[in-house]
Amino acid sequence: MYPIYFICFMLGHVLMGMFKLRQTKKMGISYLKKLEKEYQGKFDAALFNKVVKFQSVLLHFVNEVFVQLYNRSITKKEQLLNTQYLLMTAIYDELIDSKKIDEDALNEMFYHPEKVNTQDFHEKVLIHLHLTLLNEVPDKTKYWETIHQIHIAQKKSSKQFCTQIQLGEIIEITLEKGGYSLLMCRHYMQDPISNEVDKCWYALGGLIQMTNDLYDTFKDSKEGIQTFANTSGTISDIASIYQYQKMVLNKAIAQLPMSSFAKSRFAIRLALIPSFGDLAIEQISNYRITFPIFTNINSITRKHLIIDMEKTINKIRLIYFSYKNGNKWK
Repeated sequence: MYPIYFICFMLGHVLMGMFKLRQTKKMGISYLKKLEKEYQGKFDAALFNKVVKFQSVLLHFVNEVFVQLYNRSITKKEQLLNTQYLLMTAIYDELIDSKKIDEDALNEMFYHPEKVNTQDFHEKVLIHLHLTLLNEVPDKTKYWETIHQIHIAQKKSSKQFCTQIQLGEIIEITLEKGGYSLLMCRHYMQDPISNEVDKCWYALGGLIQMTNDLYDTFKDSKEGIQTFANTSGTISDIASIYQYQKMVLNKAIAQLPMSSFAKSRFAIRLALIPSFGDLAIEQISNYRITFPIFTNINSITRKHLIIDMEKTINKIRLIYFSYKNGNKWK
């Protein structure tokens, strides 16, 4: 039965994704341009493209999959709220990375946005988005708890520039940053709060952050950012850490209070995400690379760490890994 489920659920998911990605990209472009006009500024091209690209991917390949647990489709309002959240996160990250604003001012902006008066375009948009989202979420207490955890995780992530940081702490920061960031998306959905579903949001968020680290290994290493992917001693260590987080997600899926059919559909449609990481690990293992990557980056060729998803063989391998991952929750 699983092969039939996989073909039906994955094929439908991918084909619908190809159609919906175009729609949501247009929606994202339209919304960002509206904000530029309203607040009389201009988003950096890289930030603009990042938000347009990732909001469409997030909406279909993550958020749409979660609402299907309740046998429904994501609403236009939920799409807009999640686009606003992703833009807010992108601006927040840029302000931190560029060090354009000190920690006290950033704290004031996040904990008391209504009191902040600024003339900076990005800060004005950030505050607007923050206040808009605060007014929309149904459970403000839980929402503030998640915001607080993200804020802490983001500040902790600065430790990843420190050469003395231990691998265990890197993994902890990675899971918290990714987990709480993705959990924020749940607050913009109209479905009832479920601790079991929240565990899936959190576990998947950690896995997405790990996947991003695998794909950004070369860039992170050059920029002095230490991740589990570039500080682990062997490729086996990298694979073990990633496989463990996949197991955490599968365990969370198994504990969902839904039917076996609903959980199978959910797991298959999410299977693409961990498969990207499996593909990256497979490619890195095919080359003779001296580990850890971070301390040996100058002797490693860039092409060994870059995964080209335009290659047909990589697309085929992605489906192969998805088939393997889609049934591991049982």
